[in-house]
Amino acid sequence: MPDYIHYQDLGNGITCIDTHLNRPGLAACYLIEHNGMTGFIDTGTNNSVLILLEVLKRKGIAAESVAYIMPTHVHLDHAGGAGGLMQHFTQATLLIHPRGARHMIDPAKLEQGSLAVYGEEAFGKMFGRLIPIAAERVQEVEDEFELDFNGRKLLFLDTPGHARHHYCIYDELSQGLFTGDTFGVSYPELNNGKNRFIFPPTTPIQFDPAAWLQTLERLMALKPARIYVTHFGMHENLKPLHELLRRTIEDYAEIEQELAVMDQRERRIGDAILQAGINYLLDQQCGVDTDTIKSLIDRDMELNAQGLNHWLTAL
Repeated sequence: MPDYIHYQDLGNGITCIDTHLNRPGLAACYLIEHNGMTGFIDTGTNNSVLILLEVLKRKGIAAESVAYIMPTHVHLDHAGGAGGLMQHFTQATLLIHPRGARHMIDPAKLEQGSLAVYGEEAFGKMFGRLIPIAAERVQEVEDEFELDFNGRKLLFLDTPGHARHHYCIYDELSQGLFTGDTFGVSYPELNNGKNRFIFPPTTPIQFDPAAWLQTLERLMALKPARIYVTHFGMHENLKPLHELLRRTIEDYAEIEQELAVMDQRERRIGDAILQAGINYLLDQQCGVDTDTIKSLIDRDMELNAQGLNHWLTAL
């Protein structure tokens, strides 16, 4: 557990908890409370479980009130801690996209895939171990499933684009969307310029630009007042973020196709999208230098390039 715990009350019974993946401000999960019922939307990794338990302790929330664990999708920065949390909250139910349920029940394939991306040493440091969840405690949620969260309506929406096993949750009370990775990545350190910075995580292996653009239109049709992003935090004034995210998804697809026949395609894609991000941030006078920008997004762009390369290969 890190030396300090960082969490923020966002109003409407919602708390943003920093899961301390690699550094502060990179990944979050959300605690939601209503009329004595508690749930987690996204979980962080298994290394994050002690952080979440400590936040409950500090807020004086009884473990018995935790009724639902709700990973937006099964990527390990969002769902890696689900098994550990379910061990602590024996009365809780896991709500998961139908395409992700088997990976929560038997995470062996999920673990192997992540090991192939990160390597064993980095995997252990970042994610810890994966703990299976008993099938009878796992509930698959279809598109437009409505959860009565003790009098608070949560609407689950199938949202492909980043991953085919991804859902987003619309909370009527806050008029907010819990978007996982679907509404992009927007780090706090890079949002101090004229406009905020957001980009799509195209991490291998299910990037689908056409589906993603359709998903964004569906989400915006709900007219949300705010989004709760795993990477990172609550954002309002969504129109410019939506426009930038949509444009970047289209740009990524164009860059990929332009470089399709070149040698060292994946490296060239990574260089191109990293430079595009740097150029945008410098133009927005973001307040940090080029080396700092690279330190914050270079690894993201490497993973994005892998996803874009896989998408093109699969066409």
